[in-house]
Amino acid sequence: MTTLTPPSYGDILRFATPLMIGSMTTALNTLIDTLFIGQLGTAQLAAVPLAAATYFVGWVLLSGILRNSIAFIGRAFGAKEYHKIGVILAHYQLLALLGLPLLGLFSQSWPLFSAIATLDPVVDGYAWLYLKIRIWDVVFSLLLLLYSSFYQSLGNSRFPMLVAISVLLVNVILDYGLIFGNLGMPALGVAGSALATVLAQAFGALIIVLSSFLSATRTQFGLRIFTPLDFSLLKTILRIGIPESLGSCTVVLTWQGLFLIVGRLGEVALAANNIGVQVVHLLFLPGFAVGTAAASYMGRFMGANRPDIARVATYRTLKLGMIYMGVLGIPLWFFGESIARWFSADEAVIYQAGLLFKVMALYQIFDAMGMILRGALGGAGDTVVPMLLLVGCAVGIMFPVATLLSRMLVPGLVGAWLGAFAYVVALAAMMMYRYRSDKWTVILKVQS
Repeated sequence: MTTLTPPSYGDILRFATPLMIGSMTTALNTLIDTLFIGQLGTAQLAAVPLAAATYFVGWVLLSGILRNSIAFIGRAFGAKEYHKIGVILAHYQLLALLGLPLLGLFSQSWPLFSAIATLDPVVDGYAWLYLKIRIWDVVFSLLLLLYSSFYQSLGNSRFPMLVAISVLLVNVILDYGLIFGNLGMPALGVAGSALATVLAQAFGALIIVLSSFLSATRTQFGLRIFTPLDFSLLKTILRIGIPESLGSCTVVLTWQGLFLIVGRLGEVALAANNIGVQVVHLLFLPGFAVGTAAASYMGRFMGANRPDIARVATYRTLKLGMIYMGVLGIPLWFFGESIARWFSADEAVIYQAGLLFKVMALYQIFDAMGMILRGALGGAGDTVVPMLLLVGCAVGIMFPVATLLSRMLVPGLVGAWLGAFAYVVALAAMMMYRYRSDKWTVILKVQS
C-alpha cells in the first residue's frame, strides 16, 4: 500500500512550472493579436480589444464553473474512484456545449456597451463584426479548458501546456494569413483575427479531446461523450461552480472599476496606468498558475481523506508562490521607470508609471497569497464565502479608498493604486482567515 506524503517543493515546482507556461500562452495570444490588428489602423485597434474584453466578461462567467471541475475530478482521483471521473466530466461537457447559446445571448448586449462607450460608428462596426465571429470559439475554448483541468486534476500539467503552446503557434500562423492575406489565405482583416482565434481554439480542443478518447485514458477513467443526467450531481456542480464563476467575474469587474477611476485623472495618468496594466497581466499569471496547483493538490488529498496532507501541500505551495511573485516585484521597484521607457517617451508618463510600479512591487506577495488560497479553497469546494469576500473587499475597500486617495494625493494615479494595494492586502488576510478556520475540510464530499 502506497503511503501518501505531502509534495516536496521540487514536486510543486515541476507541477506549477508547466501551468505558468501554459497560462503565458494566453497572454501572448492577446498581445500578438493586438500587434497584428494595430497594423490595420486606429479604428480596428480601438475596436478589437474592446470587443474581446466584452467577450471575456461573458466567457469568465462560464469558465469559472468548468475550472472548478478540479474539485470534483481531483477528489474522485484521490479516492481512487476512477469510474466516477467519466461521469463527472460528461456533465461538465454538457455545460461547455451550453456555453454557445448562453454567450450568444450575452453578445446581444453589445449595443448597450457601444452606447455607454459612445463608439464611433466605424469602430462599432468593426467591434460587432469581431464579436459575431468570436463567440463561436466558446465551445472549443471551454472544452479545452475543461480537459486541461481534467489532466491537471490528475497531476499532469505538462500535456495541457504542450496543447496550449500548439494553440499559440496555430493562432499566430492563422493571424498572419487571415488578417493580411498571406500564405495563400484570404485577407479578412478584423474578421480574420476572430476566425483565427476560433480555428486555433478548435484545433486545441480537438487535440486534447481526441488524445483522451483514443488512449488508455478513456478506459481508465470511463470517459464518455454522453451520460444520463444525474440531477443531484449537476446541482452540486452548479452549487459549487456558480459562486466560483461569480468570484472570477468579480475580480475582472473590480479591476475594470479601478481603471474607470483612473480614467478620470487625465491622459497622462491613463497612459501610465495602461503601461502598468500590460505588466500586471504578466505578473498575475504565475500566481494564478500556482493557485491552480494548490486546487489540484487540495482536490486529490481531500479525495484520499487526508486534509492534513492537503494543508501541508497548500502552505508549501503558498510559500513558493509568494517567494516567486515577491522576486518578480523587485525589478518593478528598482527599474520601474526603465520598464516604462519601453512603452513611452513622455517623461510625465514615465514618472507616474515608475511610481505605480513601486506600489505593484509592494503588493506582489499579498496578491499571491490571495490567489493561491482562493485556489486551494476552491479545490476543496469552498467557493461561496471567498466570492463574498471578493465582493466585500471590492465594494468596501477598493472603490472607496481608490476614489478618496486619487483625489487627496498627487499624482492621483498613486492614490488610486494605493486603494488597490489596500484591497489586495485585506483580501489576502481574509482568505487566510477563512482557510485557517478549516471550514473547507467538510464542505464537499466525494459523490457516492
